[in-house]
Amino acid sequence: MIPSVLEALVKMKAPDAAQVMLDHLKADDPVVRASAATGLGELKPANGPPALADAYRLAQRDAMYTARAAALAALAKYGAAAALPVLNSALTDKDWTLRVRAAGLIKQLDPNGIGGDIDASIRPAPTTFPPEVYQAPRLVSPPVSTQVYLDTDRGSIQIELAVIDAPLTVENFITLARRGYFNGLGVHRVVPDFVIQDGDPRGDGEGGPGYTIRDELNERPYLRGTVGMALDPWPDTGGSQWFITHSPQPHLDSKYTVFGRVISGMEIVDQIQQWDVIRRVRVWDGQTMTSEGATAAPFYRRARSAYRFLPAFFFPPLAFFAIVCYPPLHVG
Repeated sequence: MIPSVLEALVKMKAPDAAQVMLDHLKADDPVVRASAATGLGELKPANGPPALADAYRLAQRDAMYTARAAALAALAKYGAAAALPVLNSALTDKDWTLRVRAAGLIKQLDPNGIGGDIDASIRPAPTTFPPEVYQAPRLVSPPVSTQVYLDTDRGSIQIELAVIDAPLTVENFITLARRGYFNGLGVHRVVPDFVIQDGDPRGDGEGGPGYTIRDELNERPYLRGTVGMALDPWPDTGGSQWFITHSPQPHLDSKYTVFGRVISGMEIVDQIQQWDVIRRVRVWDGQTMTSEGATAAPFYRRARSAYRFLPAFFFPPLAFFAIVCYPPLHVG
């Protein structure tokens, strides 16, 4: 994949790598543009700042914030003079997540600046759900523990959702499940003795539902079979990607929202391989079982594991990086 190749070129300090990054700042795919921006932040060519500023403005058209976030982070590596004009404009970004990110970077670059005024300028924080959801009895005082069943070709995994401890995260997951959002998605990440991760419609670790939800950090620990929300490298960036832990992971405690636990089928979790498909997610709310029909994975998802090796095929020196650097890591 192109992002893996770009990352490899930067790590190898390949000749003309900076120009390759600049060229890819105008790619159609926002994830490719994000990788190019990140590469420029590492290489820091002299002509990088204006190109990154243009890349941030170009990315305003994107539904996802990935390219804009990468452009801001790369600009910050050039220092305050280059970054602050764009970071200040990002305080009014259409995405709350990016406004918070921009405010944090400004504080790092200009610790003696306006500080509290920055925090005030990015408010109010948006709400993901209609007001009535925040007082819904099914979340405030649930009569039962809602269960979900992940149906795979290897068997079903039963999860008890933590409605009391993470009500809005659970509501988001159930809403997506009832729409059939997860049906047919491949498990894009499997790290033995750590996690399996799913919920990405792109299949490369960068996809989501087109919005983010706030963290609901709680006292539930990450034990074997814990279900959590995956994040980008900063808080409040969850959406649709979730993971199940193979083993206790105390370093994740209070950093990633816990919203469930596996109560049956942990042996299936242990058998899951990368690109196994979640055929269907069923929701049991104590009265009814709801789900969309099971679906076969689209061809590009089934073939994803083959695509990851294309960079190595065409560029043999990049073989190591194409394998090690893919996919992006969002947990741990």
